[in-house]
Amino acid sequence: MDPITLAAKRFAAEFEAFWAPPPGHAVTRPPVLRLAVAPVDRRDMIKALRVIEWQPDNRHAFIIVESAFSTEASFALAVATALEADYEKLRKGLAEEGSAIHALVSTELPITTDRVAAQLRRAAGNVSAVLDGLVLALVPARFDEEAAYASFVERLAPASNGATVRVCVLDHPSLRSLLPGQARFAVDHDALLGFLKELKSDRANGPASATPQLSPAQRAALEKELKRRIPSRPTGDELRTLLLDAGKAMTDGQFKTAVRKFRAARMLCHLSGLTQEEAATSIALGSMALAAGDKRAAIAAYRVAKQIAITGEMPAMAAQAELGIAGAHRSTRDYRNARGSYAEAMALAESLPALRIEAMRMTAECFVLEEQPHEAIASYRDVLDAAERLDPGVRRTTSFVHAGEALARLLLALGQPDPSRNVEARVARLQSEGAALGSPEERS
Repeated sequence: MDPITLAAKRFAAEFEAFWAPPPGHAVTRPPVLRLAVAPVDRRDMIKALRVIEWQPDNRHAFIIVESAFSTEASFALAVATALEADYEKLRKGLAEEGSAIHALVSTELPITTDRVAAQLRRAAGNVSAVLDGLVLALVPARFDEEAAYASFVERLAPASNGATVRVCVLDHPSLRSLLPGQARFAVDHDALLGFLKELKSDRANGPASATPQLSPAQRAALEKELKRRIPSRPTGDELRTLLLDAGKAMTDGQFKTAVRKFRAARMLCHLSGLTQEEAATSIALGSMALAAGDKRAAIAAYRVAKQIAITGEMPAMAAQAELGIAGAHRSTRDYRNARGSYAEAMALAESLPALRIEAMRMTAECFVLEEQPHEAIASYRDVLDAAERLDPGVRRTTSFVHAGEALARLLLALGQPDPSRNVEARVARLQSEGAALGSPEERS
């Protein structure tokens, strides 16, 4: 069994044991479960939660909130938005299966933690007419205000009764005395590295008929359609091993070893004609150099990646490389040059809304750091204007919410509470439109 699946099985066992303890034992009080996981494994833990939800014997609908925790107010809004959007999808799905639950009235404004707790209880009460209840999992991408996060969880905790309402929260040291219950998702990364390296030898020992072979003409046609080279099996195996070794070296703080591995991988891509992989590897090399504090080497690697991407007609890769250059400038507080790189990234990402809006948002942040509030306000408003022009489903894939939250905080700090509240209301409206309609793929 691979290490990630093993971690998921152990996690699921601890998760289920908390909510359904052995006979004669009650659910740990308070009935709120801490989810302990390393940041690098957070995405895999979220997948494990979905696997638990999809089990045939599960009768709780899951609502998973991944928004960053910047302030208690903005996170309460994010939770309320996710709760109401997912509830409506659940209601429509149940109706298609012949079961009915009441529609949920929107949370009363202004949205607070206490009102979110009340809305959660109402939603679970409605759902329990058909299912057993709801699981609310709070797994924020980051914490900007750690004390406020602990306060939010403490105020939300009473809504969880362990039966119709089950609340799970991403672990934080400040919560451990408050919430003794824990489910841990822990991946053995050394074992994972070994497992991934063994894949090639296992595959090589398999039956020859297991993998269909492409004729030269078929390979050429497929490469033309994909607009990229298809690596041979030995090349792909060697490249994967180099990248795995480089990633492990970075994790262990062995930056010189990581540099050698990334450079070897980049050269292998170049010699094999793997343009997309060469650009991606060069971006990784730049990120590694930046983590090691070598700005000059980072920018050099990002520029190589950008040129490869432009030549290969890969605008997303080129924009990501330019964003890397901007980040390198920011690392030394060279905000003027950072803004120049963000402007270049915007131009490269003309047809890529998520990257373009991120570059716009970071431009505004540079103005904030340069203590130019009026320019920052104008730039943040540009982000919201651009987001409003997008299809609502596309809009929710962008970072416009973070821009709106930052703008509201800036206006409040400048003594402009009414404009700040107007921005919060605008962001809430744009969020609700996206949540209600879903992404273009979901609507098709």
